[in-house]
Order: sequence, then structure tokens, then C-alpha cells
Amino acid sequence: KHYRIDDDRVAVRGFSMGGAGCWQMAVHYPDLFFAANPGAGFSETPEFLKFFQQETLNPTWYEKRLWQWYDCPGYATNLFNLPTVAYSGELDIQKQAADIMETALAEEDISLVHIIGSQTKHAIHPDSLVEIEDRLSSLAKVGRERLPRRVQFSTFTLKYNRSYWVE
Repeated sequence: KHYRIDDDRVAVRGFSMGGAGCWQMAVHYPDLFFAANPGAGFSETPEFLKFFQQETLNPTWYEKRLWQWYDCPGYATNLFNLPTVAYSGELDIQKQAADIMETALAEEDISLVHIIGSQTKHAIHPDSLVEIEDRLSSLAKVGRERLPRRVQFSTFTLKYNRSYWVE
């Protein structure tokens, strides 16, 4: 009402805890954005707890099932139509999140742009920020694709039951 917002040029972005939220929004609602830019946020539970919090896990079957609903790698194919520019600091332990998503996307024949800040811990390297901004600016010129001819879609729950024209 108060602002002129171009619905085809809205990106989802976040760093750290916001990066985790960005992964979630991107895989569950890929048709809402022209691009996603998650940085240093966890993308799934078991590896995050093992690497980041050094927890020894012995989950029950139902905990694993609930993780499947929440964790992003099982939904990686949903990023087929959403350009994703991930960021990690080279020395950041949370780099594992983007590495895991890169592997999950590769299994779907989807490439992930993963910018890595040289010798950087949990922060955005200034040179990387320039590259991220350049890439997102280029993507914004094209904007969101509203009706792609091909959609790849995966879900484990009816809570996330649609993407573009697939329901």
C-alpha cells in the first residue's frame, strides 16, 4: 500500500541464523523469489549438531522423520528454478551447511554458486560481498520467472504442497 514493490524482484537473503531461515524459505517457497542468498546458516539438523555443537546423536525414528520435514537437503530439487548464491567464510564451521546443500543439489544435477570468503570465519568478506551484490544485481535485471515450463518439486508434508503451478 505504501511502497511500490516489484513482486518479481524480491530476493530472500540472510546470514547466520538468517541464513538458516533463508535456506528454509528458498526450498519451501522457491516461486516467491528471483534469487536466494543464504550465508552461514544451518541447512539440516544431524550434521549441524555433530559439527557445530559436537553433539553425539542417537535420534529415535520419529525424530528422524520430523527432521526430514524440516531439513533442506531433501527439498534441494525445489531450487531448480531459483538461482541460489550461497556464501561461507573459508574458516567458518557453518560452511558445512552450504557444502551439504551443494552435495544435495549435485545429486539433482543442479549447480550451486558457493562464494567462499578467503581466510574468513563467521563474517562476510568484503570482496565476497561485492561478488554477491554483482550476481544478485544481474539476477534482479531478469527477475522472477513466474511460469517456468519445467518445475522440479519435492515435499514430505502437505504444509509445503506447492511450487509455481504444481500442487
